[in-house]
Amino acid sequence: MNKNRAGVLLSLALVVLAALSAGCASGARPTPTPTPRVSSGVPVLAFDKRQVDLGTVTRDQQGAATFLVMNRGDRPLQVGPVTVQVEQGGEIAESVKENVHVGPGEVFLLPIKLGDHPQLGPYHLLVNVASNDPATPTATLSVDFNVVEAPPPPGTGPRLRVDKEMIDIGPVPYDWPLYEVFTLRNDGDAPLVLQGKPVVRVEEGC
Repeated sequence: MNKNRAGVLLSLALVVLAALSAGCASGARPTPTPTPRVSSGVPVLAFDKRQVDLGTVTRDQQGAATFLVMNRGDRPLQVGPVTVQVEQGGEIAESVKENVHVGPGEVFLLPIKLGDHPQLGPYHLLVNVASNDPATPTATLSVDFNVVEAPPPPGTGPRLRVDKEMIDIGPVPYDWPLYEVFTLRNDGDAPLVLQGKPVVRVEEGC
């Protein structure tokens, strides 16, 4: 195991684009992923996703993977500490979020902010989330990505850079809310103006 720490910061100040849960119209549906338990008398820790694959990112690319933390019980949920460790890849940094109170039916955002990447190749990060859920005192999430060399410096003018162009989160319950953050950056030497509003387009599914 690589015990180097990840240059990973936990922050709540990062919101650029959210992908919300989609309600399906009546008609045929694929077999849904089972919805996790809802219990009475105890807090229940749940997430919109347990894994995120960010695909390919460049060495100097900063961004975030965001998890939505939910309490599906009927007692207050205490979340923390949250620690990030590197299983594969180079040293980055570690951050901790402690003692977050989540009421029954409430949610909060847990972004994992990535810094510059010191080496090329695959990265595998584990996010360990402690809580007072008696059935899941510690839950483990994962973030994967592959770091490649940054492209040559851009020419004159504005240059839009996005921290990731795709994410793979695996199967999720069909009635689960989803949330993700995309970080936009101007790598050019002139002001960048974004025109219009971000649009979420459904290519497959509902």
